[in-house]
Amino acid sequence: MASSSMENITQAMNNVLLDDEEGGIAIMDGDEGGMQDEFSTGNARLCLLGRFLTEGVLDFSAMQQTLAALWRPGRGVYIKEIDVNLFLLQFYHEIDIKRVIDGSPWTFNRKVLLITRLQEGVNLRCVSINSLDLWVQIHDLQPGFMSEKVNEEIGNQVGKFVSSCPSNFKGLWREYMRIRVTLDINKPLKRRMKIRKSGNEWIWITFKYENVPTFCFICGLMGHSDKFCSRIFDTPESEITRPYGTWMRAPFKRHTKMIGAK
Repeated sequence: MASSSMENITQAMNNVLLDDEEGGIAIMDGDEGGMQDEFSTGNARLCLLGRFLTEGVLDFSAMQQTLAALWRPGRGVYIKEIDVNLFLLQFYHEIDIKRVIDGSPWTFNRKVLLITRLQEGVNLRCVSINSLDLWVQIHDLQPGFMSEKVNEEIGNQVGKFVSSCPSNFKGLWREYMRIRVTLDINKPLKRRMKIRKSGNEWIWITFKYENVPTFCFICGLMGHSDKFCSRIFDTPESEITRPYGTWMRAPFKRHTKMIGAK
């Protein structure tokens, strides 16, 4: 009797098609029932994803405390480690998240934080974080080129234009124009470029970067110095050139006072 039962079970299992085990079901919109993920309630719009431009290991607790002290968010911030050097930054008010975005770049232990605004429904571990917003100074512009339109066109050549400094067109004379630009960290910094108006001669303009992180004087990429550039392993020392330099760093602003001011 037991032998007959086992034979029936074996026969039933042999009749099962493997394709049945490989099948699946399609979930239609509205069929989720009561299930909700962490960002299905609209919290994503107040979240940033971030990573540091480093290959080293970070002290997560120290990083949390340092950033919170720098940002001083009025409604608080929650920082969660998603993966190695990948962090979710949850804010609780638009003012706080905007202040952090506008104040970039931020650093911890001299390592710059790359951030991007989170989008609804994305896989956090698949988001590419390879850009950094910086203020760029445009030097050597001549009269006739100092306009918002020219600033935007130049910004889109340097990276992706974000905004122009409100003070660009205040006062009698400006030494340079300031523009906010999103830079691709996988591309070298631009040192200079040529511009001209129709029928006129070309002129050279140069760029200086405010609060720029460590960058390589050999390849122009951010994130490492020339001592760690991969080119030093493939090129004899005598043939290595350094077309980039400290002159690309904008000096810290000094506040001047009128003569006679206290």
